[in-house]
Amino acid sequence: MSRTVIVPPTGLRPGLPYSPAIRWDRLLFISGQTGSDPVTREFPDDIKAQTRIALDNVKALVEAGGATMDSALKMTIHMTDMMNEFGAMNEVFREYFPKDPPSRTTVGVAHLARAGLKIEIDMIAVVKDAG
Repeated sequence: MSRTVIVPPTGLRPGLPYSPAIRWDRLLFISGQTGSDPVTREFPDDIKAQTRIALDNVKALVEAGGATMDSALKMTIHMTDMMNEFGAMNEVFREYFPKDPPSRTTVGVAHLARAGLKIEIDMIAVVKDAG
């Protein structure tokens, strides 16, 4: 089995000591993706918009690794305001996983990597056989 680093379509790699995603055989491990634009690093204030950006960032890495959002096995979501924004986050989450969503853990955290970020999402997916 081989270990392959997966980078997003932008080709940008984090300046920190981690890989955007790792593919090991047919398993794909997506590092935490925040609600910020992967190029400009800017982000909106709204939890729905940040959730959509985070899931789009996850999706880009999943597809770059040869999988799809439908092959998600497990996700972890970190939120800075679960009390007030959990429902809004779930509304957007349902757009990406309308049927048979993956297993998921959602936890509240005091803060994320930069002030104003509200959400970070990671994923484990499987690359399905081509046939």
